[in-house]
Amino acid sequence: MKFLREVARCFYERDGEKIGELCFVFPNRRSGLFFQKYLGEMVEKPLFSPAIFTIKDLILSLSRLREADTTESLFLLYSLYLDISGSQESFDEFVYWGEIILNDFNDTDKFLADPKKLFANIKDLKEIESDYSFLSEDQLSAVKSFWEGFLPEGDSDSKQKFKMVWEVLYPLYLRFREELQSRSCGYQGMIYREVAENPKLLDSLSEYRQIVFVGMNALNECEKSILRSLKNRGVADFYWDYFSPMVQDPQNRASQFINYNLSNFPSSIEIDAYNHQTPQIEIIGVASSVIQTKIVSQILDRCSPGMESAVILPDERLLMPLLHSIPENFPDVNVTMGYPLRGTPLLSLIELVVSLKEESRGYYHKRALPILRHSYVKLISPIKAKAIYKRVVQENLIYAGSELFEGDELLERIFSHSEDMDSSALCDKIVDVLSIVSTHKEIDKIEREFIYHLHATVTRIKGILIPMSSQTFGRLLMQLIGGVTIPFRGEPLSGLQVMGVLETRSLDFENIIYCSLNEGIFPPSSSSNSFIPYNLRRGFSLPVKEYDDAISSYLFYRSIYRAKRAYLIYDTRTEGLNIGEASRFILQLKYHYKLPIKESTVSFRVTSTKREEIVIEKSPKVMEMMMERFVNDERSALSASALNKYIECPLSFYFSNVEGVEEEIEISEEVEANEFGSIFHDTMQKLYSPHLKQQVSDTTIENMARNIALIEKYVDEGFLKHKNIKQVKGYNLLIKRIIVKYVQQTLLYDSKSAPFLYLASERRVRSVLPVKWGYNVNLKGFIDRLDKKDILRIVDYKTGQGELKLKSIDTLFEGNGDSSDKVAFQMMLYALMLKGDKEFVFDGEVKIAPYFIRSLVKKGSSEMSINAEQIESFKERVVTLIEEIFDPSVPFTGSENEKVCKWCPYSSICFNGSR
Repeated sequence: MKFLREVARCFYERDGEKIGELCFVFPNRRSGLFFQKYLGEMVEKPLFSPAIFTIKDLILSLSRLREADTTESLFLLYSLYLDISGSQESFDEFVYWGEIILNDFNDTDKFLADPKKLFANIKDLKEIESDYSFLSEDQLSAVKSFWEGFLPEGDSDSKQKFKMVWEVLYPLYLRFREELQSRSCGYQGMIYREVAENPKLLDSLSEYRQIVFVGMNALNECEKSILRSLKNRGVADFYWDYFSPMVQDPQNRASQFINYNLSNFPSSIEIDAYNHQTPQIEIIGVASSVIQTKIVSQILDRCSPGMESAVILPDERLLMPLLHSIPENFPDVNVTMGYPLRGTPLLSLIELVVSLKEESRGYYHKRALPILRHSYVKLISPIKAKAIYKRVVQENLIYAGSELFEGDELLERIFSHSEDMDSSALCDKIVDVLSIVSTHKEIDKIEREFIYHLHATVTRIKGILIPMSSQTFGRLLMQLIGGVTIPFRGEPLSGLQVMGVLETRSLDFENIIYCSLNEGIFPPSSSSNSFIPYNLRRGFSLPVKEYDDAISSYLFYRSIYRAKRAYLIYDTRTEGLNIGEASRFILQLKYHYKLPIKESTVSFRVTSTKREEIVIEKSPKVMEMMMERFVNDERSALSASALNKYIECPLSFYFSNVEGVEEEIEISEEVEANEFGSIFHDTMQKLYSPHLKQQVSDTTIENMARNIALIEKYVDEGFLKHKNIKQVKGYNLLIKRIIVKYVQQTLLYDSKSAPFLYLASERRVRSVLPVKWGYNVNLKGFIDRLDKKDILRIVDYKTGQGELKLKSIDTLFEGNGDSSDKVAFQMMLYALMLKGDKEFVFDGEVKIAPYFIRSLVKKGSSEMSINAEQIESFKERVVTLIEEIFDPSVPFTGSENEKVCKWCPYSSICFNGSR
């Protein structure tokens, strides 16, 4: 028999139609709704419903004060704290521990502690003996143990800091309450205390023949006082759900409140809500938090939608994954719990907007790009956001000007002038952004609920702001909003019930499923967010860890008592602070109560599955694309890097050079390897350009190397050209010095081989190769430098490390990922193209000289001479390679070399990178 149904039955049988004269008080709203449902199932004709209250709502309704807004209370507390303490602390520094003080004041009043004694500044242990005689022996011992350890001489800094705050608490408590009283409002504990200490306020309950308290457990002192007053008036009755043998077990903390409650607040009617069957219990360990929701889905598939089922979420973060996992055979889902706003994409967008700041040069890319990538922005402004993102990245814009965002309502508002924006204007901006997002057709009901609550919170904060900078306000806003919880309050009492742990009070279900039943989650780990030390809390009967544990224990054991089936799911992972430990409640069921339990562990093995390889056939469309790129268009051609790519991986060549799939580019404020090389190349070209087509002596080159001012000038010009950096500083200044050093070293190396004829720099070379398919394929290259002493020499600057090796012409076409083969292939291709150049005709030998700048001074250039026979042999292999590329019967396939795949930008497409 369900507890609430039995209570409803007993009172309906006793009072019949007169039940409407009664008032029923429950621990939460949901238990009152279920009570009404059960009562409605019993009545045979319409009658007046009894009054239904939660205990909180009942007490608040009796007070002359309204409940104060938490944010408003924090601002008031802050102003009073500054006045009393003389502190210059900023509000955003105060917020965190201001909330702790509010909680401490709340506990002080709810548990009717004497604030003067609690917050007293004890100077002598004798004061405790004389002034604290009202405490029990155990309480007095607890208070003494704290002050004995605190009073000795030689106070540490931490003691002094504690003392400074502690001395402020009592005057702050008095002033805070006075100010709230003058505004006809109060925090919850203050209101509770007012009602408890003024029994006349209970007179308004005289309209009810009887007030029945149902399903309570852990009562604070104010609640006890109120219940006692009503009992003494003869109008109160009490019904406790203490039927479970496990709840009654004296060794179980769940029993902590039983004796007091039953002896002080007995029931007038004996009810029978016993369950004589032990539930079937299944414990399931899962190595994932989110996968737990998939297990829930599998369990629900086995449950009939007509059965009463509930999913309990001690960790509210699982709510959204769970809602997306509920099977279709449960059309009615009722959610009753809070969901933290901090876990939503909406808050992440607002956080980005708050952190946005316009500078004279525009919006910093590291703040602007995450906004353009945000899911809501991509949903509402997809084309504009993508276009701006692409432009900023491709042009390496460190700052994005506000003009980029014009023409789009959302982006214009987000990127509206943020410089010197005050807190009120920032609130207005956030409200406008929320309004734009909320009107989009693809925003669902849950997201609109998030928007509504965030909108209301920001509007409320704006109304009580004190003057502060937008930067301070931004931090404050995120702290305040981050603590907001969205209350889901569903009405349907049929179908699947999804709730937090506190919402289970007094409710019974046939199937109950707990998720995240881990130690530290349920019961939650100890929290010491209080300025009142543990021993003082214990001495003044304020709630401590053991009190909270007793509540958790009662909630758990009561909730499973009348279930037919209980599924207890926990996370087995051991990572970070999560040690994968099952809740103590699971262990108690197994080892203390020794109940018959089914246990299983669900593991998800990551197996290396053989994915189907991607093969791109050379369809007419693909052939047309290649003809357009490498044959018909003189501006496009095959380069050494493209041919090297094909040799290593034909599929990578297809993605990059045929389809033109772009690699992901990131904006860099520091010089990347390719930009390092570009600045070095430009500097060398500018230094040698006055000597073009001239003999260059060793003296001339040495003078260039000594002219540091000129080298630095050219390097600075390179930073401006390639990085749009006008003033080189920080890390880039270090890179500049390295480039200057490398330039000097290269020049000094050149001076040793001088004199030589400097023929060309940054020379573009083009060539065509006829292939057997009856057309010519375009080739292109870019030679860093040409000079001549005895024979023509091709120089290529390499800012990395390496060496030139040419084992044989054939090894250049094996595609083994060897960088030295790539260098040799590149320079052989330059020699091949240069052989047909009318300006630089050479017969016989030519030198290829890659300058590996980092090792140039120590090792020198690894140059070598190649002859006409080697070039002709190389040409034959290149023609064969290009004919294969254009052979319609040879598809583009992936590389078999894992070394090649490891750093390939396209490995995520073909999956080879995960082999």
